[in-house]
Amino acid sequence: MSKSYGQVGQLSDSTSRLNHIQKNGVLRIGIPSDYAPFAIIKGDSLSGADIRLGRALASAMGVKPVFVKTSWANLAKDMQSDAFDIALGGISITPERAALASFSISYHSGGKTFLCRRTDSARFSTVEAVNNPGVRLIENKGGTNEAVARSLFSTAVLQIYPDNIGIFNEIVAGRADVMVTDDTEADLKALQYPQLCRSLPGTITKSDKALWIQPGAALVSFVNNWLQKELAAGTLQQWLKEAMLPVN
Repeated sequence: MSKSYGQVGQLSDSTSRLNHIQKNGVLRIGIPSDYAPFAIIKGDSLSGADIRLGRALASAMGVKPVFVKTSWANLAKDMQSDAFDIALGGISITPERAALASFSISYHSGGKTFLCRRTDSARFSTVEAVNNPGVRLIENKGGTNEAVARSLFSTAVLQIYPDNIGIFNEIVAGRADVMVTDDTEADLKALQYPQLCRSLPGTITKSDKALWIQPGAALVSFVNNWLQKELAAGTLQQWLKEAMLPVN
């Protein structure tokens, strides 16, 4: 079946994207899928707070969720090529992304902090200590972690890792020293890896997480109305809390 979308995600006729989704019975959801506790893939299994969010949103629309794997490096390109209707998985609101497509209201607020080996926690407790030519700073490719590292830590030796899964073992093994990442992820990884810890109690930036949505006023309105109700009920907060629990 051919799609009726244009090059940058606009419908080519008078049909709204929301109507198109409901008519076809499918909500295409883009996920980088390597960012716990929001979205993570292991084999054929998807888990995380945003996976539950995506499934619940599709159910509210009366359609089937179809998850489309993307990456942080290809996220913007895939949005522009209309590979999905919405994207989620811990996506931060940035001006660059907002210029390409719409964002929902935010459902989580946080910021960047430091993750390092527990034995180095005192060493990497300040921005100045990390922004040092003797520090090996490691970041996953293509996301806001890399952008913040390049912007604020240009003096450190930056290592780019291809994904946001194996990167933590690089720090554990001593092949890298510290990572700039979201506070939520830092707290989770400190639970999952006893050798790691968050070395900065606060954050060095502030950012909000939201759903990234293809152009379409009706679709954005539907998503925002649904999100407001779920946030008021505490549902999304509970999903994130449960996703932060250590797995036995």
